[in-house]
Amino acid sequence: MSIYKIEDINVGDEVYFRSKEFQSNFDLDWEVTSISGKWLTVKLEREGDFQATIITIDEVVRHTPKISEID
Repeated sequence: MSIYKIEDINVGDEVYFRSKEFQSNFDLDWEVTSISGKWLTVKLEREGDFQATIITIDEVVRHTPKISEID
């Protein structure tokens, strides 16, 4: 069961997720780059390293809206 609904998340937001398939750097906040159905494409750029993966909404355990949505 999901903590969040797909409607809660927008491109540009950040998510923290737990994934059985993808464990490297899962403990950081990743930026959402696209949304399709219940699937999120997320990326992490840190210290010159770039990683991207696809997760489901069910894996998201924390959501941080981008700053412009908070105002």
